[in-house]
Amino acid sequence: MANAVFTTRLSPSYDDVPEERYHFPKRYLPAAQAAVGDWIVYYEPRRAGEGANVKAGKQAYFAMARVTAVIPDASTPDHFYAIIEAGSFINFVSSVPFRVGDDN
Repeated sequence: MANAVFTTRLSPSYDDVPEERYHFPKRYLPAAQAAVGDWIVYYEPRRAGEGANVKAGKQAYFAMARVTAVIPDASTPDHFYAIIEAGSFINFVSSVPFRVGDDN
């Protein structure tokens, strides 16, 4: 088992429903498989709107959940779903910023 960070946007380009499933391409398969049975943290990037140039996201960690399985996406080649344990999704009371102040 391993901890992981799943990145999702306000308007995801993937078929994400954070409380139920996380949709991702094959390049992330080893990391997602390693997280099965463990907790992951959700992160909202700065580019979180329509298109990659919209900088509307919080750039913060906002929730956590436990991954129970990773399954292939039957409708999209080379894509998969990380299945989230029912009832394990926890929204943080306050988002945790990626960066505080001007420190890099």
